[in-house]
Amino acid sequence: MSIFQGQLEAAFPPSTDATVILGVQQGVLLANAAVENELFLSTPVGRDLRGHLRRAAVLFRIHELCKAGDLPFVSSIDRMPRGGGHWVELHSGNFRAHICRTDGPAAFPEDTPTRQGQRHSNQLDLFADNVVLLPGAQDLANCYAWLTFGIEGPALGHICWAMPKATRDEWLARINVIERAARNAMPAKEPEAPTAAMRLRFRDHIEESLQKGEDSGNAKTIE
Repeated sequence: MSIFQGQLEAAFPPSTDATVILGVQQGVLLANAAVENELFLSTPVGRDLRGHLRRAAVLFRIHELCKAGDLPFVSSIDRMPRGGGHWVELHSGNFRAHICRTDGPAAFPEDTPTRQGQRHSNQLDLFADNVVLLPGAQDLANCYAWLTFGIEGPALGHICWAMPKATRDEWLARINVIERAARNAMPAKEPEAPTAAMRLRFRDHIEESLQKGEDSGNAKTIE
């Protein structure tokens, strides 16, 4: 096991797998419920937004589970440094992580300047690939990872914790959460349909995010 793999598994341990899986599943169900119950989302244009809504719902649900103490990560909803959107930032051990959708368990997320900038903290690969570092030199103080997920039809496709190299689409470490949970006989609970209270909280969250985006745009215009 590489030192990076060990660090990633220590920060995001097997004991959290079942709850992470449940949170992503609940986020998908929450997005589906929003599409079914909001008239403007039941149109063809609204259905085109399903992927964006799923991402927002997964971020929302993982953040709620952290805030409730069901997941042992520090979580915050912050504005992205570029583009005006928001993301959930998770902190555990010497890692910080963002949540994003990918096409497969080993796939990289869509490349953006913001993602490129964040992964630069994994600076090891600025050196030659065959460099031999002294013991402890690889123990980066500010590691960066993604919690990636994907949906295949109506079912959950994959969930992974993954640590990218700073400047190349290669992994320093990666954990397939669903496979690890199965190996450890820790399957996620079957998610229940979102409650009315959860749907209302999610709707309020979306409305608040939209309002913040609008206020930010107006402020930039005034400046």
